[in-house]
Amino acid sequence: MSEKNFIYSILYDYYKDLLKENQANIIDLYYNQDYSLSEIAENMNISRQGVHDALKRAEKSLIEYEKKIKLHFKFKKYYKVAENIIRLTASITDEKYKDTTDNIITEARKIINEG
Repeated sequence: MSEKNFIYSILYDYYKDLLKENQANIIDLYYNQDYSLSEIAENMNISRQGVHDALKRAEKSLIEYEKKIKLHFKFKKYYKVAENIIRLTASITDEKYKDTTDNIITEARKIINEG
């Protein structure tokens, strides 16, 4: 069983538009659609080595984009803060604040779901 690094699939979601078209296709086929290198090579009519090289260049590009732009890092940071807001707000049990706490929780969940 191959061990594909899930981080590339996540980074692909953030930065796919910054990759060259063939690199984006290869990342998508390999990480999101679970194609093998041979299957991608056959599908794209290029050598398996060509797919491997393009895949490695695309992975390197995704890591470099994340180091510079940090979209995934920021999402994880905001996700954690939103979870803390939900946890802290849920501990307020006074009924007179119920509508306010419900609204805060709803807004925090939007942050989590829109990441």
